[in-house]
Amino acid sequence: MTPNALAEHFQTSRQAVSKHLQILTECDILKQEQQGREIRYQLNASKMKDVEKWLEQFRQLLEKRFDQLDNVLDQLKSNHNEK
Repeated sequence: MTPNALAEHFQTSRQAVSKHLQILTECDILKQEQQGREIRYQLNASKMKDVEKWLEQFRQLLEKRFDQLDNVLDQLKSNHNEK
């Protein structure tokens, strides 16, 4: 897709979309291809697997912390109901 086509799907400026596209391209998440006067972007799906692996470590940490929070809230609720 072109930056203009992508920007149509978001409530933000084309310049903001272009900045995001630039960063995603630098990270190899998007591939850009010049076609005449237009630049088209395509998702690099294999790179998304690397991102998923990287995010997995944080998902596990967040799950652990949410489980701990659930335990604390359950304990507080139990203590409150006993009174």
